[in-house]
Amino acid sequence: MTFIHKTWIQLRRSPFQGLAAVMTTTLTLLVIAIFALISLGSIQILQYFESAPQVIAFFTPGEDLTDTQISNIRAQLAATGKLNQFRYVSTREAEAIYKEKNKDNPLLLELVDYKILPASIEISANQLNDLAGLKAILQTQEGVEDVVFYEDIIQSLQNWISSVEKLGAIAIAYLTLESILVILVIIGLQISSRREEIEILKLLGATNWFIKKPFIVNGLMYGLVGSFLAWSVSYILLLYATPFLANWLGDIPLLPVPFWVMLSLLGGELLLGGLIGTIGGLTASNRFLKEVD
Repeated sequence: MTFIHKTWIQLRRSPFQGLAAVMTTTLTLLVIAIFALISLGSIQILQYFESAPQVIAFFTPGEDLTDTQISNIRAQLAATGKLNQFRYVSTREAEAIYKEKNKDNPLLLELVDYKILPASIEISANQLNDLAGLKAILQTQEGVEDVVFYEDIIQSLQNWISSVEKLGAIAIAYLTLESILVILVIIGLQISSRREEIEILKLLGATNWFIKKPFIVNGLMYGLVGSFLAWSVSYILLLYATPFLANWLGDIPLLPVPFWVMLSLLGGELLLGGLIGTIGGLTASNRFLKEVD
């Protein structure tokens, strides 16, 4: 309790220095939290598109394929070893899907029925590189009028995620280093202001660890407080943006973010914030105590 009390006294002695350290750490960890949520969401969006039909072949409108035709096409695709999912959509099913999507527009429902809608085959591949071969097979099938290919969309999404991750890594590395340096400088100033007190403690036989502990804990407290504040701000921003994002994402099942995900993020933030603060406090105490000596 005495140790905690001493740490609290030290924080009260330099509240503005402590505020600067907390604000810097909060900014760093807020950026980390935002990029973590963006990365997680991007990965889930990519998985959603990868699991969705990536190639769709449309056949002659109003004409369904026979069971034999469907089986032959499936067998040709499966023989490549590249097929992941296969689905045949009849004209009646296409009509039901159309009506469900346009149920709020009676005029469109009156204009379209199964007789003018095409049957289709929807497939996905084990890997994106396999799509071109499967597409080529579908294009050779009798009655195929159009083939929709989504490889470019998924590839663009992968490139975007990779760019975001690289940008995030650079920003996080820079801000983390900045936070450590700020904590180092602030704790160094605290040590310098207590030079006489530290010299007296050394004359009384205090060990270096005994002298260092309050400063290391100061850094740890800066990191933990900044972590919690950053997590709180990121959670509030997420809750505020959820209605807009849900509308923008449409059918992609990304929101709401499960609470256990946010708890995991909080645990990671506290761990990283505590590590940043501890490194800053330990480095400062080691460096500046040598000058006191």
